[in-house]
Amino acid sequence: MSFKVNHLIYAGGHDFRNTIRTAVTFTEPVNPDALRIAADRTAARFPYHYIRMVRRGGELLFEPNPAPLVITPGGGTVTLGSAQSNEHLIALAYDGNRLFLDASHFCTDGNGMFPMLRTLIYCYLHILHPDEPFDTSIIAVPDSAISAAEAEDDPYPADPLPENPIGFLPRPDEVFLLNDQPQGYAHMPEWTSFCLKTEQKSMMTYVSSADGSPASFISALMFRAVSDLHPENRLPVVCGMQHQFRKAIGKPFSHLCHVNIAPVIYPDRLRGGEIGRLNTVTRGALICGADDSVDVLSVNAHIRSREQIKTMTLPEKKRFMQQYIREQIGLNTFEVSYTGRVPWGGLDRYITNAVPYLDMTLSGGISVEIFSFGAYFSINIMQRNSSRKYVDRLCALLTECGISYTEEPPEHFQLCDFAVPEQ
Repeated sequence: MSFKVNHLIYAGGHDFRNTIRTAVTFTEPVNPDALRIAADRTAARFPYHYIRMVRRGGELLFEPNPAPLVITPGGGTVTLGSAQSNEHLIALAYDGNRLFLDASHFCTDGNGMFPMLRTLIYCYLHILHPDEPFDTSIIAVPDSAISAAEAEDDPYPADPLPENPIGFLPRPDEVFLLNDQPQGYAHMPEWTSFCLKTEQKSMMTYVSSADGSPASFISALMFRAVSDLHPENRLPVVCGMQHQFRKAIGKPFSHLCHVNIAPVIYPDRLRGGEIGRLNTVTRGALICGADDSVDVLSVNAHIRSREQIKTMTLPEKKRFMQQYIREQIGLNTFEVSYTGRVPWGGLDRYITNAVPYLDMTLSGGISVEIFSFGAYFSINIMQRNSSRKYVDRLCALLTECGISYTEEPPEHFQLCDFAVPEQ
């Protein structure tokens, strides 16, 4: 049995990893024996995540992978798709109280991966705390049914969808790129995460007063931080706002990657604007730019690119898809993503935090992930260097808005390498 690949994966390799890491911090040290059993039990419920990639001539396909998931002590990374990961496109690691789930963003996104992560943690905690009454009505327990809609292996429709976009604005030809953020992976040891925690109630009171959202608010703050620190710039500052297009294509239960990048364009005349007004402007831009009808434009572009590469060789597909991805989503000054509140079913009684880390090769150099956990928002600011200037300016703006926060110690992070089969 084989499955279709998301054709964007042809761009992948050592020079474009597109991998993601989710770190979950438990209230107690990770038990590696229980984690091994939990990983094996989870495979029965999520076979579509336990796969390997194979090459058939100039085509890449997925097929089931019966090999056990690799679990690395010390929190280290492996190369996904290689012998290091038993050819899996996901891997686990642990260090102290922290569990790490690594995955290929070509295969899935946060919405597609979270149900598996939740089941993994359920199986793990059920071993350690068998009498704990977790809410299994929202957890995919190992023997539960797998729906056809969940397991579907094609992220895009067969044919283009009707187009009738509202409020569509094309990206500017030239955008401001942060010249202090090193390109590529050579400087990955310097990639740094700055995690701020704010009380949800306090932040939402301010955000909602301007008819905004956490995503629009943080985007507005980042624009102000960038424009304040680069007074010489007159090019548009663009926030690449991540969101999913499952609704636009009618696949709400898909486990695949359905991430779109909606550009929020800040022209020079907005420089120095009051945060509340910028929040409202951003929210309006998102209502138009992230509308389902605009998502259709992106989906149809993906469908066309899939057709274009059908007769190409594997090297030709790689070059074409890398250029396509850079032209489609690479022109951003920074990126923002808001995961929102996710239901844990009581598992969070044993968890103190959960933080995602992203590959930033297309982010413009800074990527901000807003993750709701407990009574707090975790605002994870990821950079390709360790400079504090953007974080310090953003913190000053939070204070100016009357929003208190605490800051975790900065953390250097690395992401898994990624291999495409040669034979």
